[in-house]
Amino acid sequence: MIKRLIYSLLVVGVLSQTLVSCLSSTSYSKELEKEENLINAWIKRNGIKILDKFPEDSLFAEDEMYHFKDGIYFQLLEKGKGDTLRNGDVIILRYKQSTLDKNPIVDDYMTVEDREHPNEIIYGSMTNSCKGWNEAFKLMKRDSSYARVIVPSKLGFNDAVVIPFLYEMRIRILPK
Repeated sequence: MIKRLIYSLLVVGVLSQTLVSCLSSTSYSKELEKEENLINAWIKRNGIKILDKFPEDSLFAEDEMYHFKDGIYFQLLEKGKGDTLRNGDVIILRYKQSTLDKNPIVDDYMTVEDREHPNEIIYGSMTNSCKGWNEAFKLMKRDSSYARVIVPSKLGFNDAVVIPFLYEMRIRILPK
């Protein structure tokens, strides 16, 4: 009798875990679908053209972006100058972060009025950075370059929250 009760409880436990797991993965896939719809709506609302090829000169028109297979959307607006960024270089980052809603929530860290000290990031490190930012830095390449990047949640800072962000980023590379 006790064996049957334990077996029944075990079966109920396994079935409930399976059900919860299926429900949460369905919810997550729906959240990812909402994220994709939000990105597409922002692109349409802003008249952005998604390019088939990355521009040879690396510069984009104001209404152009390139969508990489990993998920980021990228637009280089100013090439910058100087040497190419290398692993271990210290990047000084000023940025503006926006949600992609019709009424976005904006966090602006572009000037000393917004944030006295900019973010310092060691290129190639994930400290103070995320995968999406590192991909953008790789494409920005040089000191004083300026870009706009859409970073989907899976490449952002908190992959548990399914929210894509638009970043306007200006980098400085500290001399060695």
